[in-house]
Amino acid sequence: MKENLGIKSLADEVYEALLEKIMNKEWAVGEKLPSENQICKEYGVSRVSARSAIQRLQAQNLVVTKPGRGSFIAASHIGENMLTLSLEKMDLSQDEYRYVVELRKALEFTSVELMCERGTEEDFDRLQQTLKAMYESGSDAEKYVEADFAFHMAIIKGSHNPLFISVILGCKDEFLKYFTEMAEVSNGNFEQALKNHTAIYEAMKTRKPEKVKKIIEGTFEYNLSRFKNMFKEDAL
Repeated sequence: MKENLGIKSLADEVYEALLEKIMNKEWAVGEKLPSENQICKEYGVSRVSARSAIQRLQAQNLVVTKPGRGSFIAASHIGENMLTLSLEKMDLSQDEYRYVVELRKALEFTSVELMCERGTEEDFDRLQQTLKAMYESGSDAEKYVEADFAFHMAIIKGSHNPLFISVILGCKDEFLKYFTEMAEVSNGNFEQALKNHTAIYEAMKTRKPEKVKKIIEGTFEYNLSRFKNMFKEDAL
């Protein structure tokens, strides 16, 4: 490839080369795609071009990117059923899901009540800013996960109970894994999740804790129903 062709045509060339390999099944479904650096070296292009090509493959549901882990082949042809493939990608067991949900009910639900009772304008402003960050993340799963965690952390902070904050921070890795799996299955489409978080914020702002808990409880049930056949096996 010649660098003087310009970024757009370079990105097109890389995209077409990667697409051809996927269509020819040179990489198996679930196999890790070469890193951006490896693609840059192989095709002699910039990271902008490599990233643009990968994003086009993501948009076609041919590739899924996991924050901190890389990009993986999700389908060998456009339109392939993603539900069965998701079974191979889920990195969360049903027990792990249940543990996080139980902890959230124990601490976050109480924090919702406390923040609605004694939260300050600063607390609600913080919650609003994290919601804004979720919207601004677009389809970037890693940024979305960070903002999602910050949103729920803002509720915990709004309890003004330092022990609650310490417990959640001590379990941060588990929470991030939980939120990451939610984001990955959504495959960059966070529309419904954003609606739910907006409804949570509005109910918090009007200090209606029971409404907030009902919304969150609904997301737990919805996620469990759509993930029940996608969880990895629990360790014996």
